[in-house]
Amino acid sequence: METSTVRIERPRRSALSDTDNGSRPWWDGRLFGRWLAVNGVAFLVIPVVGVLLEHLASKATESLVRDHRALAVLITALVGAAAYGVILGRWQWRLLRRRVPGLSRRRWMLATLVPAFAVWLLVIAPVAVDALARGGDTLSVFGNGFVQALVLGPLIGLSQATALRAHSTRWAWWLAANVVTYVSGSALYELGHWLQDALSLPGWAPPYFPVVAIAIHGAWMLWVTAPAAVRDVERELADLEAHAAAL
Repeated sequence: METSTVRIERPRRSALSDTDNGSRPWWDGRLFGRWLAVNGVAFLVIPVVGVLLEHLASKATESLVRDHRALAVLITALVGAAAYGVILGRWQWRLLRRRVPGLSRRRWMLATLVPAFAVWLLVIAPVAVDALARGGDTLSVFGNGFVQALVLGPLIGLSQATALRAHSTRWAWWLAANVVTYVSGSALYELGHWLQDALSLPGWAPPYFPVVAIAIHGAWMLWVTAPAAVRDVERELADLEAHAAAL
């Protein structure tokens, strides 16, 4: 008795869809502007949220800082990372799904929240808690914290890149995008301090200079999620199932 082996080949996408997908430009000025606005507003909202929570529980916070510093650092890191993941992560996802419809909201928010928690726990929260213990101004601390989370982007970039892996053929470039943002943000931060000394700028000015890096990050976002690079995962699976059923 002869046996035959059926080999299931991955179906090719139609020429029409390839042409239509590749003909669409990668640049989207409106989406770029919204990306700048969302990240810029998050830069303002997240520090305010942190300070507001501090004032709402000022007495409890002061007592906690004095008697249980480690717990205070953990709570501050959780609050900061949650604000970063929920506010920035969700807003970014709402824009990204315009280019990547299959991107999971939960996965993107977790990919933003988890590394942000590491950054807050190790870098930002200890400084904020020490500022609270001294009775200092925490607004600048939380503001600097957002900048640090912005420029410490490689950690967040690696996590978010894995969330894009199934959706874009350029997913690995998302890590490169965050490295470029890190380098440019760090350079702009140092430039801000130099201009502060040279031009006698106010102390709150230097932390705002790295926000310019959001524009660089926005351009990378458009390229990574370009129509020519985005994969229609659901359609590919449906095509594979239909092809297998026809054999």
